[in-house]
Amino acid sequence: MTARAGTGKEAHEPGLKPRLGVSTCLLGENVRYDGADKSDPLLLRAFGNHVEWVPVCPEVECGMTVPRDPMHLADDPDSPLLVTTATGEDQTGRMQTWIRSRLDELAREDLWGFVLKSRSPSCGRSAVPVLNSTGALAGEAAGLFAAAVAGRFPLLPVADERSLHDDSVWDNFIERLFCLKRYRDSMRPKGSRESLIAFHAAHELQLMAHDQDVLREMGELVAQSKELPLDELSARYEELLRTAMELVATPAQNADVLLHALGHLERYLSPGERQDALEVIEEHRGGRASLTVPTKLLGRQIQKYHVEHLAAQSCFTAHPLELKLRSRP
Repeated sequence: MTARAGTGKEAHEPGLKPRLGVSTCLLGENVRYDGADKSDPLLLRAFGNHVEWVPVCPEVECGMTVPRDPMHLADDPDSPLLVTTATGEDQTGRMQTWIRSRLDELAREDLWGFVLKSRSPSCGRSAVPVLNSTGALAGEAAGLFAAAVAGRFPLLPVADERSLHDDSVWDNFIERLFCLKRYRDSMRPKGSRESLIAFHAAHELQLMAHDQDVLREMGELVAQSKELPLDELSARYEELLRTAMELVATPAQNADVLLHALGHLERYLSPGERQDALEVIEEHRGGRASLTVPTKLLGRQIQKYHVEHLAAQSCFTAHPLELKLRSRP
C-alpha cells in the first residue's frame, strides 16, 4: 500500500530513475534463438523513459549465436540441465560459468529489480517446462539465470512480462521497487539500528496492508534489535521485508489499514470530513475507486491538521515517480 503524497515530504530526489535488470529481448533486440521480435509494448509504454534499463541476454552473452538451436530444461526439476532440443547437447556448464561472472557485475549495478522473459529456459522465473529423456514433461522450474538471480539477490523484486500485465501484480511490483529503495537508502552509507528502527516505524501501515503476521514478526525483531549483531539484524529484517511485500495487498486490506489511520485522525475531523473519508475508503474496498483517491484525501487531512505521526508514514509520502508508474497508461 502506497499513496499519493499529501504532506509535502518526499523520499527521493525529483530526477530519480529506477535501474532495472531486464531480459534484452523484451526491449525489442533480436536476440531470441530464432531472431524473432519479443518486445513487450505494454512494458515499454508503461515504463517509458522513467527507468534505466540494464539489459541481459544469458544465451547471447555466454557466446551463443543468433539464430541458434532452441534449448529446454531437462532431467531433474530440482536441478535442471540446459540442453539443446535437437541434439541434447548439455549447455549447463557453459551457462553457469557465465552466470557466476555476470552476477558479480550486476551486484555493482545498484539495481532495484528485474523484469525477465517468461517461460525462457534461462530467464523464466517460474513454470518453465522440464522434460525427461523421452521428451515428456517431468515438472517445472525456474530458468537457470532467473534461479541464480533469486539466490544472489533475494530482496530484489523480480517479475516476468506476462505477470506484469495483471494490474495488481504491476502495482505491487512498483510498490516493492520503491519500498526496497527506501530501505537501501536508509541503511547507507553505514546502516545502524536507529536507521532500521526508523524505517520500520515509517512503514508500519504499508506493511500492515500486506501481511500482518509478518509485520508482527518484524516488530518482535525490532524490539530485540539491541540483542543482535547489526549484520544479523539487518539480514533477518530484509528477509521479513521481502516476504511481507511479496504478498499483494487487496483493496479490502488497504481499506482496513486506511480505517486504522482514520481512527487516529478522526478526532481532528468534522463530521462531514469523517464521512467523506469513510465513503471513499469504502469505494476503494468495493473496487469503485483506486487507492489514490482515499489516500490523497487522508493525506490532505493529515497535512491540514498536522498529524505528524501519520504524516511520517510511507503510505502518505510516495514519490511522484512511483505514483506515475503505478498509474500506467
